[in-house]
Amino acid sequence: MRREVKSKVWVDRTSESVEGDLTKALEWLKWTEIIPLNARVSIKPNLTYPFYKPGVTTSPILLEATVKIIRTRTDRITIVESDGGSYAWPAQQAFKGHQIDKICAQYGARAVNLTEAPREWVETEILGRRIRLEMSSPLLHETDVFITMPVPKVHVMTHVSLGFKNQWGCLPDVKRLRNHHDFAYKVLAINKLLNPQLVIFDGTYFLNRTGPMEGDPIKMDLLIASDDAGAGSLVCSELMQINPKTVPHLLLAMKEGMMPTSSEQISLNVPLKPFIGQKFYIQRSLMHWLTLGVFNSRLATTVAYDSVFAKPLHDILYFFRGRPKDFAPRWGKE
Repeated sequence: MRREVKSKVWVDRTSESVEGDLTKALEWLKWTEIIPLNARVSIKPNLTYPFYKPGVTTSPILLEATVKIIRTRTDRITIVESDGGSYAWPAQQAFKGHQIDKICAQYGARAVNLTEAPREWVETEILGRRIRLEMSSPLLHETDVFITMPVPKVHVMTHVSLGFKNQWGCLPDVKRLRNHHDFAYKVLAINKLLNPQLVIFDGTYFLNRTGPMEGDPIKMDLLIASDDAGAGSLVCSELMQINPKTVPHLLLAMKEGMMPTSSEQISLNVPLKPFIGQKFYIQRSLMHWLTLGVFNSRLATTVAYDSVFAKPLHDILYFFRGRPKDFAPRWGKE
């Protein structure tokens, strides 16, 4: 259940010094009380694309600042991600596309592809229901502090992608799509097992209209940080003017006690109102609606992702939608 002490959420505009902004946020959260000296820290950025894409993936600049600051507390830092769904791209390609190989080399961290790590089946309970998942063994047993770094965005399948959804990429199986019909329960089960203790939202851009991989990146120049995934998700929902109770997995999180029901239950560094801009929305195409139907159906998911029809169906999908292209983007300030 939710702890009695209020969860904390920091919100502020970013400046030219990303490291300075993050330092202020983490100090307000009392991060040194969260991360013990020499703790084993796992960081999960959002690498929904094989290279950095504003509003879609976590900025390498913010990720580097995070590693640099945490490095003053511990040198046992691991950046984790799984392969793209249905073999879309290996995690190593996303590591390279976000300069994670260079970040690791500079700060003595390491990058681990969870798809290639040993796995085990584990269980936990959500609202009295037992949930069974296959997870990475090192992530479960060799992590003292788990940090997640989402990008606030709308999502045509899950409505939003915030503090909880980013952990979906911790499922090592590239066929994690077959779990979609039970998404709300399973994504919360993952979060309960990993227990994110720091949530750093890359709010430089929020994604509007058709996330998670395409859409309209809206420049917000915000840094949102929290000691609680649910509290951080509630604040981001309010910034996006999306009612979290209309989002199935967020409503379930409230019922499970993993998310506050009101910002009055959160300790904020500043009032939210000055940071609220446009109202975010979802615009689904016919293909999105068809895919959503598959997403919510166990039978349709099996046919589309785990049968002899899976490959031809995906070939047709990629023919119309295309695959992400691997290229070296120019780097600089976002």
